[in-house]
Amino acid sequence: MKLRIFMAAAASLTLAACVTEEGYRKEMATWQGRMGDDLLIKWGPPSSKSTLSDGREVWLYNKTTVNEQAGYYRDESRQVTRKFKDKDGKEKTETITETYPVWQPPQTYRSSCQTRFVLAAQRVQEVGFDGNGCVAPEQN
Repeated sequence: MKLRIFMAAAASLTLAACVTEEGYRKEMATWQGRMGDDLLIKWGPPSSKSTLSDGREVWLYNKTTVNEQAGYYRDESRQVTRKFKDKDGKEKTETITETYPVWQPPQTYRSSCQTRFVLAAQRVQEVGFDGNGCVAPEQN
């Protein structure tokens, strides 16, 4: 059972290693120079818009992701040692491994990302972001 837990953990780390903040940064860099209309078509209307003192606009997009992991039982093992006397009266020691189920309760993981696009003359001039949910697959 420990092997199954290890394999599941290794698989999730492998998947998590492919989705990174650097991947998001690279993906967002592709928006620089594109038209605001392209942004509206792909991302929809922004959560909010603000105008800077120099006339540029800041479009904010907020995204919250909720991932739920169902509860499950995992096997846990322990070794138990006991002493006993055999049929000849000699004291002996026996070690056995007991396996028993342990309940892992359901868990909820939340992540959020706020992405800012600065537009000048209807073109994306700058992109910035904050949050633990600002991740994307890394492209080779």
